[in-house]
Amino acid sequence: MMYRRTLLLVALVSSFAGCGGDDTSCDAAPFTDVGPWAAGVTTLMVDDIPVEVWYPAPVASAVGIPRDTYDMRDSLPAGIRAMIPADAPTTFETLAHRGLPVATDGPFPVVYYSHGLGGFRKQSTAITAHLATWGFVVVAPEHVGRNLDAVLLAATEMGRITDDAYNEILAAHERLTMENEAGGQFAGALDLARVAVGGHSAGGGAMQALVDDPSLSARAWFGHATVVAPQTSTAPGLLVGGTLDGLATPMAMGNLFDDRVIAEPARLLLVEGAGHLAFTDICLIGRERGGVLRIAQDAGVELDELLITLATDGCQAEALPAEAAWPAINHFTVAHLRAHLGAVGPGPEVDGLGDAAAQCFAPNLSRYSAR
Repeated sequence: MMYRRTLLLVALVSSFAGCGGDDTSCDAAPFTDVGPWAAGVTTLMVDDIPVEVWYPAPVASAVGIPRDTYDMRDSLPAGIRAMIPADAPTTFETLAHRGLPVATDGPFPVVYYSHGLGGFRKQSTAITAHLATWGFVVVAPEHVGRNLDAVLLAATEMGRITDDAYNEILAAHERLTMENEAGGQFAGALDLARVAVGGHSAGGGAMQALVDDPSLSARAWFGHATVVAPQTSTAPGLLVGGTLDGLATPMAMGNLFDDRVIAEPARLLLVEGAGHLAFTDICLIGRERGGVLRIAQDAGVELDELLITLATDGCQAEALPAEAAWPAINHFTVAHLRAHLGAVGPGPEVDGLGDAAAQCFAPNLSRYSAR
């Protein structure tokens, strides 16, 4: 039966409130903690486009293996990359470990994740690697027509922005299907009958287009900081935004939900004080030197107003630190996927989608609604 529920949280209700880590004593919201697996990561090349894949791996296999890192400079055009000083703090240490064996206690559901305009496939490892620890294989292609490299080149009139995310994800799906066969890298480890699609910002467009594609037959979708979402799909959806977002504004996301623009059943979560980049790692990269924008500007890189907004929304001093937003984002994304794709392996008995779970994140939660 369809229903609607709205919870406005205005009080401190738990010792976890305001915490910026992956540990919580709130039993109703268990998915802030890392799950029962380690996160492995690998890169596949599909039609000359890199595709990042995070996957569950045995915890014991990660012992002594350093965490994977990425350097944001690798996502820049060569000319701009050369301008950034070698000692600039542009790397990020992720939760995942590269090259671990795939866990054998699957098969695991598959989640396709589309990054936003001016983003890159590795931008949201705080979320994608976390999902892997809870038994999901997360697949994120590089959208070469609208990634950071493409947007920077377009700003200098040396390129143009295009978007082939739809086909890039379908190509990745075809490759994963092959890799799931005997002798493949994920042989038998993928449950391709249990698929979800998600996206950040402009990635919501790919998610909207793909949710009912017959080759995927997605059972669920989620959109992070996006105003584009499925309108006719019967797949259950989750929208998560931030009240400080100047791009996917809370009003716009609220209108999608309240005006019944998006299909039902659906849930809406608004994180108090979070901005557009709270769904990525970017605000933490180079923070000690003023952030990635300051590093670029100090190096003499000229950026237009759109790029400045894309590089700063959610990283402002008045914004909720991204790492304080991640627990709620991660918990509800995991809970939503477990509810509609099914859980794999050990885990808590609570579904983590009730009002009690929402109360665990006060005062960092502005709204939690469902219908």
